[in-house]
Amino acid sequence: MSSPVTRLPKDRQTHLSAKEIATEALRQFDESRTEPSIRSLAEALNVAPSAIYHHYPSRAAIVQAAVERVWWEATSSLLELTPEPFEADPTEVLVNTGLASRRAWLAHYRLAPYLAASPEVNDFTRDALGLMSGVFEKLGLEGEEAAAAFHIYAAFMIGSVLFTASRKAANEQLAAETGEVRFQIEHTPAAARRSSEATRAAIDETMALAVDDPIADEELFAEGLRRLVASLARGE
Repeated sequence: MSSPVTRLPKDRQTHLSAKEIATEALRQFDESRTEPSIRSLAEALNVAPSAIYHHYPSRAAIVQAAVERVWWEATSSLLELTPEPFEADPTEVLVNTGLASRRAWLAHYRLAPYLAASPEVNDFTRDALGLMSGVFEKLGLEGEEAAAAFHIYAAFMIGSVLFTASRKAANEQLAAETGEVRFQIEHTPAAARRSSEATRAAIDETMALAVDDPIADEELFAEGLRRLVASLARGE
């Protein structure tokens, strides 16, 4: 006896997949100031909410899947920058990992609040941590030293990405309510006496760099990572 044929919902050409749901969730994060719901996903995909639950037990699981899709994008970007990461210079791998992660998450900055959520334990996570283990050993760090170095590196990299992403989201929200948001500062006489005008001006410029000059902002991020990795390799 042949198996019964599953009927496709109206206005759909293919059966719903978990990947399709995660992709739609990411699209809704990118294009809306409100987070996707089971209902909004079902409506966009022309299915009943029960079809969503067939693939994911909760909205949280969908968000986690969307987060993993961004990390996949970051990995693809890393492999473009460093095609053979297991063979490349470890410093370059760590700098390019940071750049690839930053680019992927700034492209999906509205999802960034979930960036640092505990990842799902799967082959992707195991491979990523395995790569990091090998990279830090190539820097001459093993065991607890490698773990401490990884913690410092991850805190700097993820913290910087979260800061820039949250600034983009916050400025967008505030601009929608109050008009264009620009950074302007006039130092008090007391503050001016304690530093040079050149230093104050340079630091003031960096406060708006993510908006005014994203390329320079990324270059500073990469330089910061390079200096950090060098200090970790020296054991400082």
